[in-house]
Amino acid sequence: MPIVRLPEGSLRDEIRQPIYDTIAIVAAESPVGVRSFFSDVQGKSRAQSNLRQNNLLETAVSFRIQGLCLDAQNYYAANAGCLPVIMENSALKLTVGEKIYWQGPFTFVGGRLDVFASQAAAPLVYQKFGVAAVQPIILQGKHVVDLNPLQSFSGEWTCDTLTAAELALATPAADTALKFVYSLKGLMRRPVQ
Repeated sequence: MPIVRLPEGSLRDEIRQPIYDTIAIVAAESPVGVRSFFSDVQGKSRAQSNLRQNNLLETAVSFRIQGLCLDAQNYYAANAGCLPVIMENSALKLTVGEKIYWQGPFTFVGGRLDVFASQAAAPLVYQKFGVAAVQPIILQGKHVVDLNPLQSFSGEWTCDTLTAAELALATPAADTALKFVYSLKGLMRRPVQ
């Protein structure tokens, strides 16, 4: 159960704020393998992560997870095959402490793939997954997951082995990158300032 009051009896501040982290796959990097969200946050900007330490919230800060979301977008025509192949060959797992609380394919946590393309003078493509809704996976009532202060958590991304053709489609082109943002939606409880 999350701590709502501090030891001296004062209430904690509660705000609706996601916890998020970004993994980038850069040019010529294979997406195949296992990567971990929330595990390498040092040196990342606020646009990439809002955690201050790897796999942990700070002392006296807790979080009630009420939903999960995975977002990615591509605006390079040369990478038009990347998101569809990665999406259909990847899975995500949320672990809190020693327990797995959610696992499933990218399609469930990322929503459906949208594509907008144009064949004008220069080919143009824009793709994204991550639905317009706040969170594709919703946890309610007794099914919310509480992160207690200093309790470890992680999001493990596994991309299966791909055929040679799939790997060629899923690998970002030169001078490009794909960024995947995993967010836990819910309520952050912190000491009142």
